[in-house]
Amino acid sequence: MHEHKELELVIRSERRAALLAGETPLEVRTVIDNRTGQLVFPVSTFALESDDTVLWLPEERNDALQILVDLAKIDGTNSEQADRWRIYHGEPGDNNWVSATPQAVRFGALVADGSDIDLNNPLAPDEPKLCKQFNTGPDRLGRAAAVMDPRSKGEGLLVGVDPMGIDIRTRYDIVRLPFGEPVSTRDEADRRIHNLLNELVG
Repeated sequence: MHEHKELELVIRSERRAALLAGETPLEVRTVIDNRTGQLVFPVSTFALESDDTVLWLPEERNDALQILVDLAKIDGTNSEQADRWRIYHGEPGDNNWVSATPQAVRFGALVADGSDIDLNNPLAPDEPKLCKQFNTGPDRLGRAAAVMDPRSKGEGLLVGVDPMGIDIRTRYDIVRLPFGEPVSTRDEADRRIHNLLNELVG
């Protein structure tokens, strides 16, 4: 359904979130596990003790997207999921790692069951090669990121490619460049990234 794709787009576009565990909001940064579609992030210990946990993207406010999640501990020292997080965000401040499985999603009037939201990445096998290919031009990536978010400065590093867009890591933050129309193959993604960069920075 179109509504589900809209929710998926918002979730893929936000790497900052507030985790509401009980009554205490915690600022977290997330990545999406390419294989499972779960959101992965480090948290403080007491967040693991709460029965009800909600992620607010990008922060706790009236217009935020809300995800009711189930948290499960993972091994952050030997985990592809945690390694992916480090590629996006660097070294964490907390050592307790979790994967968050969406149970329900709400964004304004849109409501969906977690099982209806597909965050798996069919481009995962091709993602490393695409990142390596385009990371030969870090200045160009940085300028493209700055067009999307003027707060971004300096060079950029392509860290993620999925059917809906790319993620560029800058000194400021992760900047999302959406494709517009989804892609499904490596060749389509290659062409779309080329076209997107040409449109933004020539």
